[in-house]
Amino acid sequence: MSDYQTLLVASLLHDIGKFWQRTGESHGPRYAPYGPEDYGRHGAHAKWSAETIERFFPTWTAAIQPVLRHHAPPQDRLTQLVTLADRLSAAERDDSESDTPRTAVTGGVKTRSGQRQLVSVFTRLQLDGLQPPPPAYWPLTPLRLEPAVLFPIKQPVTEDQERVHYRQLWEAFTNELRKLPQALDFPARFVTLVHLLARFCWCIPSAYFQQATPDISLYDHLRSTCALAAALHQAQLSDQTLQALLAQRVPEWEQPCLTLIAADITGVQRFLYTLTAARAARSLRGRSFFLQLVTEAIGRWLLRQLDLPLVNLLYAGGGRCYLLTQFLSDDALTTLRQQLDRILLTTTDGELYVALAARPLSCADLSVPERFRTAWTQLHESLQAFKGRKFADLPAEELAQNLFAPRGIGGPEPPCAICRREAPVARLEDDERICARCDSFIDLGSELRRARWLFLREIDPVVPRTPREQAHYRGLLAALGLELHLIANDAQLERLVALGRGTLLRVDDPDFLTPPALEIAKQSGSIGLGFAFLANVVPVERDGSVMEFETIAASGPGARGLGILRMDVDDLGRLFALGLGEQLSLSRLASLSGGLRLFFEGYLATRARQYNDQQKPLYLVYSGGDDVFAVGHWHTIAHFALELRNDFRSFTSGNPVLHLSAGVALVPEHAPLYQAAEEAKEALEAAKARSENGRVVKNAITFLGRTLDWSQFEQVTKEVRELAQLIEHDLLPRSLLQNLAAVGLLYDQARTEAMWRGTLRPGQLVYGRWLWLATYLLSRARERLADSSPAAAHLAKLQHDLRDPALAERLRLVARWTQLVTRREDVG
Repeated sequence: MSDYQTLLVASLLHDIGKFWQRTGESHGPRYAPYGPEDYGRHGAHAKWSAETIERFFPTWTAAIQPVLRHHAPPQDRLTQLVTLADRLSAAERDDSESDTPRTAVTGGVKTRSGQRQLVSVFTRLQLDGLQPPPPAYWPLTPLRLEPAVLFPIKQPVTEDQERVHYRQLWEAFTNELRKLPQALDFPARFVTLVHLLARFCWCIPSAYFQQATPDISLYDHLRSTCALAAALHQAQLSDQTLQALLAQRVPEWEQPCLTLIAADITGVQRFLYTLTAARAARSLRGRSFFLQLVTEAIGRWLLRQLDLPLVNLLYAGGGRCYLLTQFLSDDALTTLRQQLDRILLTTTDGELYVALAARPLSCADLSVPERFRTAWTQLHESLQAFKGRKFADLPAEELAQNLFAPRGIGGPEPPCAICRREAPVARLEDDERICARCDSFIDLGSELRRARWLFLREIDPVVPRTPREQAHYRGLLAALGLELHLIANDAQLERLVALGRGTLLRVDDPDFLTPPALEIAKQSGSIGLGFAFLANVVPVERDGSVMEFETIAASGPGARGLGILRMDVDDLGRLFALGLGEQLSLSRLASLSGGLRLFFEGYLATRARQYNDQQKPLYLVYSGGDDVFAVGHWHTIAHFALELRNDFRSFTSGNPVLHLSAGVALVPEHAPLYQAAEEAKEALEAAKARSENGRVVKNAITFLGRTLDWSQFEQVTKEVRELAQLIEHDLLPRSLLQNLAAVGLLYDQARTEAMWRGTLRPGQLVYGRWLWLATYLLSRARERLADSSPAAAHLAKLQHDLRDPALAERLRLVARWTQLVTRREDVG
């Protein structure tokens, strides 16, 4: 191994011994003679780490000394880099760490000072004086996309149970390590190890603090430590500077030696949603996945330019990626921007643009939460500025030549039936032109729907030359140095061996060391293994084709129509910057973003598949980062939104600062997608504008033009269900719904007038004509019913409850929703 590779191994595995140590098992006799003078104060776990490397990675034993001594006064350069990276990773003090819990006697009961079970970082977030919930604990089990695994529990396991769980988890982890083929080269083995750590160390606390809460996973700590070590190595610090940093001497401690990069793809909304309804379903998932790939490809491209490992891509999703790199000069950053600008201009005609912002970091910035918060904020301010100056780093002449050259083909040829763009390369389908780009997205979506494996190859960048190459999604990926292969079944894996080096990722399943995959890795020696969450959910017909929007629109009860859902986490930027207070660190940010990805890219797809399995077609166009775009029957999508909100609340342990807002647009199946997407966006914005007592609180859903908080919306769904059953069983006339809707409209008008007059107080019922009209209508309706009938009882309760202002406010929505869901429409 090279020194650089040795450093990567040592920093990635420096604390893996904590995992083994917590099983209660002893390390082997080889490391028994080592004492605190060798491994340093609180560094006993290093003996287990060293033996892990020796036992399971015999070709990586050069990393043992840096691992063994990273808590002791470091001597050689590699150990110094590991030590510094470890200290910076969680902005933690070395002398506050302990390998074992202390015990105390409280009230005659022996207690531990804490729990060696990972506390959900979501229970640590605080904003605006709201108290966080009690700690909740992740179960000690391998990662799986199941609620019993992903949702933290309130009660930690006992000390005895904890040790049993650690032993079972360690045994499962080491059994997987034993499966790794000896033939794997360093890059393949390293990337496979990173994914194994993600699967088994996601739920293990990285360190045991006497005065703090163990809320950073061992995986996040190991990964960020490795990223820091790699970036520090590439910074080419002098020995004198490195020693000064270890001693926290000024000015070195204050001088930038690293860079935090943020890259954001702009033009995403236009690229995704400027489609007609015709055949949009067939190409939409391909487009969405393509943008995920482009985000990943840009991150990987930057890593290759800077000779950094994949762990330095801290996050990639939602059209944005973050990287930790060595210090980069302004000239170096400008060069990177220019190269990316040229690639995107050539391959997308400027439709997509990457805003690339950077913030230099000193070790002090990473060690002091307030300084790191300032750096994080300034990075995003810079990113926002770059988003407003597209392609501005290119020379003016070059920019003019690219942007103002003629576009399209002109002449009588009609535009593409899907995207409405003129295109020189197209094919005819049912007498309509499908451009080469949309055609490639249709193929991508079709392949993705069947994909069980994803194979990514990093190649030498190749700029597409012909119009067809430029239009095809593979053209842009190739220009960024990435090649994609989607594998539908295990039998197709064999063809990968001939392709050469790459990474084979199992789709939406962390159990990735399957016998067929291991055989491919063994034969190639250069194919690493792992897993990826793609939120890949598309409804299909019986023949396997993608279900069109027209079919989805007719798949639910009542009126035909599509529901377009847009949903995201409220105030996420503030939560990242301020929610952790004095506990803010690089590792905790990694834990936060990683947790959100588990929910939005992992669990949410599982929930969506359940809907499709229940014959409730749901098209998950995009789910990643913190936001969702989904299409379904309007009634189905409303219930899906509510279930997601409730699941997210459970996932985050009911923390009051963590909540979602959603907007649902109800549109005809033939409405242009851009129009539907814009209506859903406006509905989401209305939800995020919800206020209480003059303060914007968000935490709401807008549906059928009405914005409600989630508890009110859940009550609406129950009232609609009860009322619809009475209507469908002919126990109440449908004409009652029109009357209730009219009463609700009158109440809304009275409430609005009171608001303008300034006489409306929170929680106040606004009296007016609506109330006596409702009383009259409900009384007349009850007169036609037997007193003992369920319908009469329902109307009596409704009449009584109308003096509750909350019910009065939602009455119009209940009536309108019930009208739609009980409508009978002709089929065919």
